[in-house]
Amino acid sequence: MLFKYWDKNVLFFLCLVSTSIANAEQSIANSLNLTDAQLKHYETKNFKILGVLQLKSNIESEHRLVELSGIAWDHDEQSLIVLSDRGVIIHTKPVFNKNELIDLNLLSLHPLLDVDGKKLKHKFTDSEGVALINSRNNRYNDTELLISFERKPRIIRYTTEGKFILKETINNNLNDIDNYQSQNKALEAITLHDQFNIITAPERPLDHNNNLLSLHSLNDEQWLLEPDNKKYSSLVGLTTLPNNQIIALERSFPGVFAGVTNVIRLLTLEKNSIKQEMLVKLQPDDGYFNENFEGISWHKKNRFFMVSDDNDNIFQRTLLIYFEILALKNIEEY
Repeated sequence: MLFKYWDKNVLFFLCLVSTSIANAEQSIANSLNLTDAQLKHYETKNFKILGVLQLKSNIESEHRLVELSGIAWDHDEQSLIVLSDRGVIIHTKPVFNKNELIDLNLLSLHPLLDVDGKKLKHKFTDSEGVALINSRNNRYNDTELLISFERKPRIIRYTTEGKFILKETINNNLNDIDNYQSQNKALEAITLHDQFNIITAPERPLDHNNNLLSLHSLNDEQWLLEPDNKKYSSLVGLTTLPNNQIIALERSFPGVFAGVTNVIRLLTLEKNSIKQEMLVKLQPDDGYFNENFEGISWHKKNRFFMVSDDNDNIFQRTLLIYFEILALKNIEEY
């Protein structure tokens, strides 16, 4: 009798342990250290680095953590939502030591589903940009996702678990893939704005825009943006500040041997005008961050996250950078 009692308690204890392990947050990154000289160099670029992580691609068996293109900070849940081109939502928890980012933990993964509750098929999975609804209203479990797509250009609203809610109506210019430079140059970025609501952006200039990048509201408003490189610049990420100014991430890639240039701009939108200011420009000869950055999200104060897309290529890295833009001051704190 004593043995049976002990045996049942051991089994109960083992079940508790296994459940705790299953529910434990799992690290999915390695911290990278820069030298003092490198850190000082980037500060001269208006770019103060507060942490660099290299994400592990094979940490999860069903969904590899590759081709990450969008990120958004959920203030209410204190989590970072990451979007893969492959139609997967990744919920993560950044780990900080004071103001420095030192790790990233995996919370959950969810494939995007269609209206019938089935996983998106390949030609519909090219998910590129993500913005959040209800992420700063001091309520839990009510966040929704707005996701923009290439190949089949559209904007879909989802639950945080990837369940289809509704398809947003976009105008004919954005709906017709023939207006884009290619199927892979469609709706790359998306953000929410208090005045203009949903704003999205094609990766490359639309065919009728004379090599100018563009932002679009769903009310047919358009703002044209002078690119850093007229031939090669792409608009790849957007995030909105509390004062309704927009941070835009622009990337140019002339070729393998030329390297990647990443530009961060501050945009101020009015009804019929746009003001743009370059804040940061990271060029190939800056060295360490010569990567394909595609997603950016405001966190707090003048601090941001930025993620690179490794294109599922062994020669590229998935980097998550946490940084300050030194020129930005007096940003409202939530």
